[in-house]
Amino acid sequence: MALKLHVLSLAPWAVLCWLGLAGSRVRANGSGRILMLHGIPRRHARLFERVAAYVRRQFDVLPLSRLAEVAANGDAAGRSPLAITFDDGLRNNVQVAYPILERFGLPATFFVCPQLVDERAWLWNHEARQRLTRLPDGALAEIALELRSGPEIESIIYRMKRLPIGERRHAEARIREATPGFVPTDEERHEFDLATWGELAALDPALVEIGSHTLTHPILPSLDDDALQHEIGGSRAALEARLQRKVDAFAYPNGDLDERSVRAVRRSYSNAVTVDAGFVRPGSDSHLLPRINVPAGVLRLAVALHRDYFLETPTSQSGSHVASSGNTVMIARQSTIMKKNGSEASAT
Repeated sequence: MALKLHVLSLAPWAVLCWLGLAGSRVRANGSGRILMLHGIPRRHARLFERVAAYVRRQFDVLPLSRLAEVAANGDAAGRSPLAITFDDGLRNNVQVAYPILERFGLPATFFVCPQLVDERAWLWNHEARQRLTRLPDGALAEIALELRSGPEIESIIYRMKRLPIGERRHAEARIREATPGFVPTDEERHEFDLATWGELAALDPALVEIGSHTLTHPILPSLDDDALQHEIGGSRAALEARLQRKVDAFAYPNGDLDERSVRAVRRSYSNAVTVDAGFVRPGSDSHLLPRINVPAGVLRLAVALHRDYFLETPTSQSGSHVASSGNTVMIARQSTIMKKNGSEASAT
């Protein structure tokens, strides 16, 4: 209840930031912001239009490669640099998000898994999750018991993400075995199908940068050294060969990384993004760039993009600011457009 009241107390200031009447000092402090999105299905098109209109009005929207250079080198003083990124290479990003980006003239980066594009496959966690929804409670509980996870679907997926790669693939096969009649619905295909090579090649390279998301979206720390290099370096080679574009950016699948994976990424890419929340500041590691989940609503987005402003709360007496740790809690608790449900996972 106290948290809810605190969020409501920030609403007027969120409106002022959204309108551009507050937060100008924070916007122009030289910090870069990188938005993280995944799928944009049709039902979220209107919300994404509002996000696009807002960031174009309030920020200097740059390609990711340019933002990383400007912000990390301390060249963004007096500017409000922001980049837009989409993980997973989903077809709805091409069908729904791309026309909106074109209309607003906003550059973005699409992170793609080329082997999955070749195979016309879904990301493994998307497929497993949707197959599990078809199982009766008893069969679901049996699989959960085998995996030593909780009985909920998300508990099973989380457990699979923590398994060594061989065990995870065995679990995938077990789920396929339990769902032999699985046929995706049209709506599921709209949510989870990946863009084709033809669709990716048709994207305007002046507007959309293609980045690597590994070959098959594994959990990188679960791989041995050879597989790690194959997934990371092989993805860049495959993307460049198929699209005839330079690929310099990388996104860590699920945000999972370790020292070995970061070293491998440094060898192959100029910059890389994580799922850790934060701003890109002078001196930021260009291969561990933080991002901001896009919240479910433009006012929440205004709060997230003005985090430094909302870490201070205006007082009613003088309009001065005092520190408030509750704002940090509120920001950490924001829900995103992409909920933990299929392609709507906040970190897939």
